[in-house]
Amino acid sequence: MHVALVSPNIYQITLKIVNVFLVRIPAGLILVDTGPKGSKQLIFAAIKEIGRHPDDIKHIIVTHAHHDHSGSLADIVNEVNAPVYMHPQDAALVRRGVAYHFKSDIKNQILGIATIGSRVRLPYINIKPVKQIIEVNDGDWIPDKGFLQVIYSPGHWAGQITLFYPGDEGVIIAADAAENHSRLRLPREYQNEDECLATIKKIASFDFNTAVFSHGKPISNRASEIFKIVFGLH
Repeated sequence: MHVALVSPNIYQITLKIVNVFLVRIPAGLILVDTGPKGSKQLIFAAIKEIGRHPDDIKHIIVTHAHHDHSGSLADIVNEVNAPVYMHPQDAALVRRGVAYHFKSDIKNQILGIATIGSRVRLPYINIKPVKQIIEVNDGDWIPDKGFLQVIYSPGHWAGQITLFYPGDEGVIIAADAAENHSRLRLPREYQNEDECLATIKKIASFDFNTAVFSHGKPISNRASEIFKIVFGLH
């Protein structure tokens, strides 16, 4: 685990397979994503490292249902008094303890019969359910206007959201809409390439100096311009 300040009010917590984020607001902290199963103590240690306490988490946003984003949600919710926000499509999955579903209804039915209500649990498919989730849609603000604006961002996953923070000269929390390991690119895995590109175009319409990603390193200067150049949006 490594924690770093990526803009004046946003920290990136680098876990083994994913990055999660803390946004400072006057009331405390917003946690964006929860990492895979077993990440709670790492996230709480990062919060203490920056001089705060886990009880400072006042809101939790899950960008999409995949296990590396939602796997520790239930464990964290059990310890902090914070509302959870997700897109309606993925809120419905997480309420059932599902982190992934297939395009095929038949496959999903078989999985449901095998796992829901039984002792069978499949890595990356099943998580601990969380029932109380506030559903958010494109353009909504969390918790209020001026903090984090929801951008509905399908392509990688149908229920994905990304987030725009208007402070700090503008920050995009890009989730898995793109990744930035050796270079900025579309995610390695996606459901629909055309939707991925439409999401990138939508994100690039915002004015932001910094972009952070679930996978890869931040872009810390002129990020919206770099998005336009890399994805040919000029």
